[in-house]
Amino acid sequence: MFHKFTGHYYRPMLMAFITGIPYLFGSSDAGIFQWSLLVNIFCWLGTSILLFEILKQFVAKKIAFVFSILPFFILGNIILNFHLLTENIFVFFIMLSFYLMFQYYKTAEFWYLSLSVSLFLSSMLIKPGAKFLAIIITMFFIKEIFRNYKSKSMFFLYGSVLMILIQVVGMRVQYGDFTISYIDGVTYHNYLCSKADCFKNGKEYSQMNNPRAEFLFSLDFTDQKKVALEDFKNQIKTNFPNLVKAYFSDVAENSKSGNSCIEDLKNYNNKVDFSFWKAFVFDITKWQNRLFTLLGIVLSGFFLFKGFKNEKAYFLVAFFITYIIVLSGISCGQGDRFHLVTFPFVILLLALFLSKSKKFIPFFEPLQK
Repeated sequence: MFHKFTGHYYRPMLMAFITGIPYLFGSSDAGIFQWSLLVNIFCWLGTSILLFEILKQFVAKKIAFVFSILPFFILGNIILNFHLLTENIFVFFIMLSFYLMFQYYKTAEFWYLSLSVSLFLSSMLIKPGAKFLAIIITMFFIKEIFRNYKSKSMFFLYGSVLMILIQVVGMRVQYGDFTISYIDGVTYHNYLCSKADCFKNGKEYSQMNNPRAEFLFSLDFTDQKKVALEDFKNQIKTNFPNLVKAYFSDVAENSKSGNSCIEDLKNYNNKVDFSFWKAFVFDITKWQNRLFTLLGIVLSGFFLFKGFKNEKAYFLVAFFITYIIVLSGISCGQGDRFHLVTFPFVILLLALFLSKSKKFIPFFEPLQK
């Protein structure tokens, strides 16, 4: 974006813009990583502040504070601050979107909803996998949007739609397809479908030594998309049981794995206890992933079935958690990266659930008065 004034075949423009801002001021490549650390820390802290702002509408400030600092103890999120990745930025965008949505339900002011939905739409330009989430949430509020289509507040929505159009038209002109990114086809072909193919042929799946991935990367981007889609259709027709098996294998792996970044750490200072602490921290991230994923499944199930009619914002938070966990089945070998983005929202639902539970109401109500 900043060097060649073009789009990227895998990374959409909003992520590129946010992380590449220092290039406008003559930064080196090393400066981009320093900037990325600052952006990630801002989003990491901002997510908890927004969580606090949401929770204090429903529980006492002291209780909201306790729950809002829990993300600071999730080691996987802390570790990702040091990597130029999308997760912490994406989580901040989604948490801000839900904060605005809760404000809309509280005040009925349309500009909150317009900005909220526009951020959901914009999030697909950070993490392309969010495109179906954004479309579904937009359709969820389509009546309100149509009723207010002449409102000045629609500027936010029109702006986000314009950015998406620029992205997809740019990809069409540059690479040949109207698409946000080519990463989706690469992902399900090289992970889900490759693992299903290995199950079919009695082989062990390996992310690093994958001849199917090597073949796909030898093609141009338009052909990558076509080959991946045709392979997926073919596997549904001829290898469906193994495709289902591979899908649930991926979800299980993403639910129980530790942070993959830890495995890359090197003992450059030759510390005697390095191996112990490396294994210890990895085990913490592994069990945090398992705990929060399990809580996420249980709590999102509860709010999906109980919160639709009267508590639509809760329902949509639960839907987001479910969406991420379900989507994680297309990939594997990424450690806890997929499910990490749900953890702050699991904490949000946990606080809301406990505040409504008869057993825990005594701990919440006295401080609310």
